[in-house]
Amino acid sequence: MLPALVITGFLGSGKTTLLVNSAREHFSGKRVAVIVNELGQVGVDGKVLKNAYSQVLELPEGCICCSLSAEFEKAVREIMEKYHPEVLLVETSGGAEPFPIILSLQALDCPVEGVICLVDCAHFDRYREDSVAKYQIGGSNIIVLNKTDLAKVEEVDRIEKDVLETWKLYRPVNTLTGEPLYTKVKVYRTSYGRLPKEVFEGIYTLPELKALPQHPQHAHWQKVINIFEPLDYEDLEKRLKNLPENVIRAKGIVRLKRYPYPVVVNYAFGRVDTPIEIKDYDGPYFVVLIGN
Repeated sequence: MLPALVITGFLGSGKTTLLVNSAREHFSGKRVAVIVNELGQVGVDGKVLKNAYSQVLELPEGCICCSLSAEFEKAVREIMEKYHPEVLLVETSGGAEPFPIILSLQALDCPVEGVICLVDCAHFDRYREDSVAKYQIGGSNIIVLNKTDLAKVEEVDRIEKDVLETWKLYRPVNTLTGEPLYTKVKVYRTSYGRLPKEVFEGIYTLPELKALPQHPQHAHWQKVINIFEPLDYEDLEKRLKNLPENVIRAKGIVRLKRYPYPVVVNYAFGRVDTPIEIKDYDGPYFVVLIGN
């Protein structure tokens, strides 16, 4: 059996940052495989994660909770046969909900040791009514209130209360009895996706689930902008902050003037994160816009 962890959360909530800054610390010395799913043809997260993990498989151009389910199961089998990992980490796209993925993993004899949903405390009110975000919360048994450094304590308290109410309403249920399939949820507060080791030790392992609830259709679009010349950071930051309101997320890999290495660009709900340099990158430069 191959134990698995599923990391979900809305666009820009910090899933990749969690895998880089937290999971790697707790999986030192273990053979870890990562499957990352991104909206559209161009993947950013996979390129970033390859700096942290030896085996990273990208599944772009679709959602692994619906249109890519067969490809996802094929990818898991391939990883198990070729690399014999000790742990499998699955990062869903920001537009996917996790429950169908859990069922696929269990069918492949991969016990799910936890479904981690990241909540962006800085921007939660901007996406809280999105149906996908609600199913992401409800489909998880570990809630991570992330970016708490960007919100006041009383705001985080309110968000936690709202998230727990959403979890109760959007938990998967047995389609025959109507009984919730999840009975417990654990909440953590953090910044930069850093979590204690206990989260990754299988103490929240899910029981076998057999009833599949309905899940929402996804309504996000993507546009890829290819970048051919080094950019001025101040100009890039200004352009990102002036994007239309229907642009939820922007991310990419670009070259910046006066920077020795390419950088990862992250934008969500009007906020631009500090660029992160990545060494040994030899690929295209681009920015991906994702919106409603």
